Amino acid sequence: MIEISFMMYLVGMMPFLKNRFHMMTVLLSFEFMYLGLFLMMVFSVLMNTYLLMVMYLIMIVAEASLGLSLLVIMSFFYGNDQIMSMSMLKC
Repeated sequence: MIEISFMMYLVGMMPFLKNRFHMMTVLLSFEFMYLGLFLMMVFSVLMNTYLLMVMYLIMIVAEASLGLSLLVIMSFFYGNDQIMSMSMLKC
């Protein structure tokens, strides 16, 4: 089962390394990588450490909300979610 979660992590890493042009793809690959890491934690760590899993889930939710707010700000100021269109001169 740990092999499956490790493969999920690698499958989430591949779009991040190959296609970094749109912010939405980067955020989705981050979420898939976090899901693989969470499954790895569930399979490898004993179920006695619920606090560690809850803290990890809180971190995932905070990262997702930060990424969503960054995506909204990018589409408001730049008109799209392409990373290459970001420039300090356009602000």
